[in-house]
Amino acid sequence: MNDDMSDPLSNSVRNRKRLTLIALMALFLSPVIAAWLWTPDTFRNRGELIDPPQPLVNVAMISPDGRDVDLTNLFGRWTYVFFVEAGCDESCKQLADAVERVRLSQGKNEKRVRLMVITLSPDALSSLDEIRLIMPKTIVLGVNAAEKEQLLPQFMPSGGGSVLQSGSVFLVDPMGNLMMIYPATSDPTDLRKDISRLLRASRIG
Repeated sequence: MNDDMSDPLSNSVRNRKRLTLIALMALFLSPVIAAWLWTPDTFRNRGELIDPPQPLVNVAMISPDGRDVDLTNLFGRWTYVFFVEAGCDESCKQLADAVERVRLSQGKNEKRVRLMVITLSPDALSSLDEIRLIMPKTIVLGVNAAEKEQLLPQFMPSGGGSVLQSGSVFLVDPMGNLMMIYPATSDPTDLRKDISRLLRASRIG
């Protein structure tokens, strides 16, 4: 027998060892790869990533029954927030419906996501009753003029911009940090893709 000829059995053992090594490398490198994929670049043309996330300071809010509630006590889940100047008109209802559909699209994870609608005119809280009736998981709140001055700047990205742009949606993480801002022109599909990725990557909320 020629000593230069390869032993098929030895080749098979060598191939198995090589595959095992590759599998082990993939196992240990997968978190690194995931971290590399989870970068602000992945959000291009979707939401504006707030980096680092901006912790929200507590502000006293008004519930539909007139009670005072602390904003920071209402988090604990991934929360979409949008503001209305007064009552909820047709465009407000359409936006709430779009975000609710994003929430429902998460299947078993839908309970980890919710919507918060804040009116800047507490006297108009009753106009949001229809949203609460159709979407009982939605949190509806009002904010007085004094507290408004504390609340709104927290939702303004550094460098300017106005929180009152009609249709803007803000994503707050379960720890109460502002994470993302979606302009009025955002496609709900973008919200769905982003939150799906966040829910897969995170154990909180």
